[in-house]
Amino acid sequence: MKSNLFAGLALAGLVGLSACATSEDIVPVPYAVSTAAPTPGAQSIHVTVASSDARTENRARIGAQINGYGMEMAAIRSQVEVTDIVRDAIAAELRQRGYQVGETGARVNAEVTTFYNDFSVGMLAGKSKADVGLTVTVTNAAGAEVYRRAIAGQAERTVQLANGGNAATTLSQALSLALKELMNDQAFVAALAR
Repeated sequence: MKSNLFAGLALAGLVGLSACATSEDIVPVPYAVSTAAPTPGAQSIHVTVASSDARTENRARIGAQINGYGMEMAAIRSQVEVTDIVRDAIAAELRQRGYQVGETGARVNAEVTTFYNDFSVGMLAGKSKADVGLTVTVTNAAGAEVYRRAIAGQAERTVQLANGGNAATTLSQALSLALKELMNDQAFVAALAR
């Protein structure tokens, strides 16, 4: 009896992971701004934020659905360009800290090197693992580069469905972790003030 129940649960998990895996999924990737306190002196610092796509693979998608056997199926795509998601998230984090984000001052550029979610199959549930990689530079008003750093964020969640919504949520968490690392870097904060 217990073995039948266990087999039934395992089968349900496999079916859940493969639901609608043959239809392409186009989803929004939400971003929740942190509740960080204002940075002292930030209100007098003007910043421009830009982003570019430096991904060498998976430029047209942010993940892929899988079936119950772990085989890749239909693509998962973002409703908006990944570079826009990253640019807007950085701008929102800077505004949260009191910076004047606009078209003047120091220029922050984020090259997106990775923005992808992978699913894997488990016994009763699957995993969603997202990787976000950025190369962030800051140039001063004169155009000289004063900061460069590779930033990464990884997030992993247990999921029942290998779909776009779960990929987007995990990617959002990974982006939050990457930007937390960036915003906590005192060299980055100092570069904005130059």
